[in-house]
Amino acid sequence: MKSSTLYRNEPIIDDSWTDGDVVDMCRPFSRGYNPDDRPEGFAYGDVAARFSDSLLIPESEWEGLIQEQEERKSRVSDVVTRLKIPHKNQQSTNFCWANGPCHAAELLRVIQGYPYMSLSPASVAAPLTNFRNQGGWGLNAVKRAKEIGWVPSSLWPDNAIERRYFTSVNLSEASKYRFREWIECKPRDKASQISMLLRQYPGSLGYLWWRHLVMGSEAVWLDGEPAVRIRNSWPGWGANGFGILRGSRMLADDIVFPISMRAAPGSAPVGGRV
Repeated sequence: MKSSTLYRNEPIIDDSWTDGDVVDMCRPFSRGYNPDDRPEGFAYGDVAARFSDSLLIPESEWEGLIQEQEERKSRVSDVVTRLKIPHKNQQSTNFCWANGPCHAAELLRVIQGYPYMSLSPASVAAPLTNFRNQGGWGLNAVKRAKEIGWVPSSLWPDNAIERRYFTSVNLSEASKYRFREWIECKPRDKASQISMLLRQYPGSLGYLWWRHLVMGSEAVWLDGEPAVRIRNSWPGWGANGFGILRGSRMLADDIVFPISMRAAPGSAPVGGRV
């Protein structure tokens, strides 16, 4: 197939980028993904189920699947564009590590047929940092999201690092938006990362080279090889938050995908996959 069509003003970050280029890109924005914040004792598969080889899609099929999904407009970015779903905006918080899995959870709900519901990254991140604006590790957010859930943004604003929102009522509401199952891929494993994206699961992708965590949207095809479209939580960045990572830049160090959720009572799906 020819190379995938990119969105207008969609940046491509690849191995030609120097460390200085990365610093310049990040200068106006907050991040917060820090290897020093990785909790001791977390081993592969402790927080989310380990990726199973049964989920692998042979590399020989990648190009054809990417072309088919692009033609059918069934990709995560197509759903987002069609329904005009905004990207997360972490503003001045260091909570990228919660914004990525939170946005993946929001979009999984939509893909599985539920109405779009904005969920609050701060409702998971703030209690973990004792209500301080600190960085963290993606699996920290996933672990709490599995146990507690996400509070809707209407009850806990996305970037509010305030104890007054940490109430029994909000925690009760969060339990309705608890995602039961997540799959973790081995760090920097291209085959599992691309396979999950081709299965059209939005994911949480953390990058040590970037000190930043973003949402993985889908696989694309550029110049005869796969690349990864991500959605960022930075205001005004990319094409409605979308950008492309390719080469070694696309291989994440922290890769987790939500695959099922606990539905809120009275929120039955409105159809199958969108």
